[in-house]
Amino acid sequence: MSKLFGKWLKVYEDEINLFLWSALLLFLIRSSNIIFNNFAETAFLKRFGVEYLPMIFIINSISTFFIMGLITGIIARLPGYRLLSYMLVICGTTVAGLGMVVHLRFQIPSPGLNILKAQYEVMLGLFFWNLANDLFNTRQSKRIFPLITAGGVMGGVIGSFGTPFLVKAISIDNLMFIYLGTTLTGAVVVRRMGTLFPSLLSAEGKGRKVKKRLSMRDEFKRVLPVIKESALVKILILLTLLPNVVIPIIN
Repeated sequence: MSKLFGKWLKVYEDEINLFLWSALLLFLIRSSNIIFNNFAETAFLKRFGVEYLPMIFIINSISTFFIMGLITGIIARLPGYRLLSYMLVICGTTVAGLGMVVHLRFQIPSPGLNILKAQYEVMLGLFFWNLANDLFNTRQSKRIFPLITAGGVMGGVIGSFGTPFLVKAISIDNLMFIYLGTTLTGAVVVRRMGTLFPSLLSAEGKGRKVKKRLSMRDEFKRVLPVIKESALVKILILLTLLPNVVIPIIN
């Protein structure tokens, strides 16, 4: 069965377990992100309406820009699996803590939740692909990364379709505790991967040299000539802007 599965998906027999665990991890991350996203956006729209969404998009974009700059230094210093497991626990516990505040009848600022869910989604995605980059080499990534992404897509689909049923069963405020459950399960999966594939994970931090970080101004000086000369970079920037700027405005 495993040979047939591997032949159909072009995943070799010694890669199947690693692929399945990685796809399961991305499935959990994406489904938890969708659940939190549905709760945060519903709470925001019910309280403020759509007219404040452009401001939230601007704040999210600026926050992401600076947070990604800070995270770059952290990624270079900590092993990927440890960083992701810590982040999953932090995300789940903070959101569940906010859920407890809701149950105590305190009002949580809905814009804050909307900003928090955007930052958590970006950080978990970044940490996951940082880990995947350590687990798979370049040749493997060309074959396996699209399949792993399919696991994330399934997590998004099931999370979206499952949200209405969860709301009917446990009420919308309790979605924050569902988020805690999925993120903690993801942390357990990461730790389990560390047990099953110790040779891969133990080698991930070796050979990494922490280079002196350039200032943001110097980074722009390095990037701007590349943008001017490369048509590919311009296309990639356009592809990034379309879903993150144009589509939210249309929504």
